[in-house]
Amino acid sequence: MRTPGSIAHLLYPLKKRWYIVVICIAISCVIATRYLYMATPEYQAVATLKIEDSQQGMANSNLYRDFDVFKGNAKVQTEVEVLKSRSLFEKALDRLDFYVEYYQVSELKTEEKYHEAPFRVDFSITDSSFVKQQYKFHYLGGEKFSVVYDFHGTSIEKEGEFGKQICDRGVCITVNKEPNIIKYKTTASLDKNWEFVVYSKNALAAKLQNKDYLVKALDKDVNIIKVYYTHPVAEKASKLVNAVAEAYINQSIVDKQDLAGNTVDFINNQLATVGAELDNARDAIKSYRIKNEIVNISQETEATYKTLGQLEIQKVDINMQLATLEKLSDYLRHNREIKFTGPDLGSIQDGLFTDAVTRLNTKIRERDETIKKYTEESDKVKNIDVDITQQKAFLIESVNNTRRKLLARQDELLLAIDDEKATFNGLPEKESTLQELNRNYFLYEKIYNFLIEKRTEALITRQVDVSFNRVLESAVVPEAQVAPRREVVLGIAAFIGLIMGVILAYARHYAKPRVNTPEDITYNSTIPVIGHIEKMSKGQPAYKNFTALTTRILMNQPQNKSMVVTVTSTLKGEGKSFVAAQLARTLAAQDKKVILVDLNTYAPRMAEWFDVRGIEGMKDVYMQQSSLQNVIQITNIPHLDVITAGNGEQPIGHLIATSRTKDIIDELRLHYDAVIVDTPEVGEYIDAIPFMKWSDLNLYVVKADSDRDQLIANAEMVKEEYRLEEVHFVINAMKEKRNHTGFLSPKKSKSIKSKQNAPQLQNLFMW
Repeated sequence: MRTPGSIAHLLYPLKKRWYIVVICIAISCVIATRYLYMATPEYQAVATLKIEDSQQGMANSNLYRDFDVFKGNAKVQTEVEVLKSRSLFEKALDRLDFYVEYYQVSELKTEEKYHEAPFRVDFSITDSSFVKQQYKFHYLGGEKFSVVYDFHGTSIEKEGEFGKQICDRGVCITVNKEPNIIKYKTTASLDKNWEFVVYSKNALAAKLQNKDYLVKALDKDVNIIKVYYTHPVAEKASKLVNAVAEAYINQSIVDKQDLAGNTVDFINNQLATVGAELDNARDAIKSYRIKNEIVNISQETEATYKTLGQLEIQKVDINMQLATLEKLSDYLRHNREIKFTGPDLGSIQDGLFTDAVTRLNTKIRERDETIKKYTEESDKVKNIDVDITQQKAFLIESVNNTRRKLLARQDELLLAIDDEKATFNGLPEKESTLQELNRNYFLYEKIYNFLIEKRTEALITRQVDVSFNRVLESAVVPEAQVAPRREVVLGIAAFIGLIMGVILAYARHYAKPRVNTPEDITYNSTIPVIGHIEKMSKGQPAYKNFTALTTRILMNQPQNKSMVVTVTSTLKGEGKSFVAAQLARTLAAQDKKVILVDLNTYAPRMAEWFDVRGIEGMKDVYMQQSSLQNVIQITNIPHLDVITAGNGEQPIGHLIATSRTKDIIDELRLHYDAVIVDTPEVGEYIDAIPFMKWSDLNLYVVKADSDRDQLIANAEMVKEEYRLEEVHFVINAMKEKRNHTGFLSPKKSKSIKSKQNAPQLQNLFMW
């Protein structure tokens, strides 16, 4: 018996119904395999980009350190936002042939075929409001085909010829055959079911730029960005990632060249002004020297010249910064989405620009996504517009604040220059005038040379089509799908099948518990199982089963003492009369003097089974119409006598509980080694209880495949209520083959020797 709460007790339902778990796992795996066949595979391609600081791009050039508009934004997160932008994504799509998608339709799934369709569709959009159109393609033979498409819920079908244009609903399509594919790909037949979808640029970008498009920075401190894209077609995934990377690199080159061109134009304007001033300063010095016959300038004024020169350069630098801010203000007024890859906002000591620009672009993209779901009048769209206006106002205010700071600095420089000039008041008038003229010439010359140098660098930059950003690793066509993962799906399916199998096994165990093996009774009952009888076909001998049962009974009973065994059951049809009769036969065959008492007066069987013709029986004994000696009948089986139930119609249940029963048992003990009493079922009648009370052994017969809870509960109740001793279960008609110890029986040998050594008492146990 298993202890309640033990591991063996808890796992017994699984041990018994393991086949349910196996079946559930098998069914789950079959379903998973079917799902894997029908599911659309997903392939992920990845490209790696390195974002370089522009100062590292030209190690020998001061252009990007000295001139503000060339200093790039080294923040990786900003570049991540640029790569996520809709405009860059659309530029990447312009490099690809994705605007027409081809699908092969089967009964189980629809699969996209890229460069594998037996025809090619060329199209042109004639209406700007066109978004997309899906067509069903049907081959009609020869050069004929038809397309079916839906328009506002109405199905429209049009016939066409290969190579000829079909125009309708804002788009013109031309379908051409692909002879190579038709010839070499047997699966790409025109006769199969095909569909194709034509997209506009906006519609295709909206479809592809989804959760499957990911841009991630490797680390905030590392200038590495990875671009991921997942698509059912592996080739498309790799092509799109590479196109985005290429568009990003080309865009950075174009932006750099545009900025370099603007800088050249600005420097040329400055050179014209400074050149004219330089010529005027040279002419003034020449005229003054000739007029005043001046040859040399005092060396003591050289330090003052240098100081004034530095102040003037600072003033020019501030002028350039003011010019840059002016261009930035103009850029803010005329551009909605702002991407800074040129002006170095850090050089004008206002680091809030970069973050403000990023937030502005984020709000703009958020508005683009929101406008797909809501109208312009929606509160969400209006709130985002308010945020965008505030961000732009913040940027403009920042520019204005910086301009005011630079103007204040300019005023300070002018005052400093005036102070330096005042130092010349103590010099002779001529020397002072000459020094001023020389100073002006020196300053203009230095400014002119500085501008010439910067213009040269800008011209070189405009001609060089090299980006500081580069592709470290291009995307390759992925071979292994990322979803659904076969091993993951099968693992999850097996786990779900295991869980469902366990649940069903326990549900079956507790919802409809049945007796099939001895363990089913010992699982919950305190009544032990003394033996089991296998289910036998007609004519099969019962020698083996009942020999094991009687041996166990005899081994547990005192020697040289007669025993009384009462056989009963809860319900009719459990086989108690059969067990009682066979038990009596087996004991008689073991040289025991046995009497079989048929106390089942409601359904007597023993008279018929043992072919005895006596009229009187147990009813007559209890009714005192006959003595016990007169109702005992001898059978044709040695050592076995029988007392039948009798033929009277008067019930005797009320008489069995009297002392007469005890007297009958005591008298039979004197003459027999074993008294076997067959009683009616205790679930209906109480006749068996007195005999069970005074018996040495009570056998409670349970037929296999019976309701366990009802039988065990009734047997437990009878035992406890009447305080019965030595109650044991006997399982009848058990299908599972067990040996006498209860373990699974070994395979029976079919050899001739086994047949020759078979027990010779088989005929004693056949009806």
